[in-house]
Amino acid sequence: MTTSPMLERHVPAMQDRPPASAAAGAPRTGRIPLLAIVFAIGLALFITIDPPRPWILLVVTALVALGADGILRSHPRGEFHTIADTSPHLFVPVLFSLSAGLFLEDVVLGYWAAPTVVGASALMGAALYAEHVSVEPHSESYPGARFVLNVVTYLTAFGFYAVVYGFDVELLPAAFAVGLVSMLLSVEIFREAEADPIRALVFAAVIGVIVGEARWVLYFIPLDGFLAGVFLLLVFYLTTGVISHYLTDHLEHTVVAEFALVTAAGLAIVIGGRVLG
Repeated sequence: MTTSPMLERHVPAMQDRPPASAAAGAPRTGRIPLLAIVFAIGLALFITIDPPRPWILLVVTALVALGADGILRSHPRGEFHTIADTSPHLFVPVLFSLSAGLFLEDVVLGYWAAPTVVGASALMGAALYAEHVSVEPHSESYPGARFVLNVVTYLTAFGFYAVVYGFDVELLPAAFAVGLVSMLLSVEIFREAEADPIRALVFAAVIGVIVGEARWVLYFIPLDGFLAGVFLLLVFYLTTGVISHYLTDHLEHTVVAEFALVTAAGLAIVIGGRVLG
């Protein structure tokens, strides 16, 4: 059966049409650099204005949350209908925004503000793009996205731990804050290893309790802010790493030895800094 020449002229070939996924995903991912720039401007204002204005950091964090939510909802293969669907992907960008602001405001002085703000905004952009890519586990870029998210997760944790300890927050609120942040960040790590969200949340809560108790222990072992942050980060790294490998059935002797070696090296740094300091 032949086809009408008029029909052939007006119906474009299927291969000439752009994929629906590409058409849907391109516009929103292009907003990631814009959101990173907004974050950089807000972060610069927060750490340079004296005295600090907490509302600036809160507004920037809210903008990051709203922007990240919109970027994730635009993913062609994502099924995000409510904030409960996107929230596991928002923990790292939102907490990184708070952690970077508090940490840099505490440690950065003078002309170092410019390069640190640029670096923090680059990490924010990388985290947002990685979150977008990680929605599709079968993507070729997925392993790289997971690596970026793990790095940003541990940096976020360290910033919070050092700030909470360095600000001399009361013991009970400090332990609660450290435990809560650790639990939320653990959700990101376990999101790859555990498909059941309830089970992942239970394991994340266990991590929060363990790290919160570690902060309680530091009350009896006084350390400098950075050393305390390193110690809590070691606890977080060891517990999340071991449980993550357990959930994926990759907890082998070599993996345990690797975590033990890293933990021993970190403890040596903490002990050396405590003795020499």
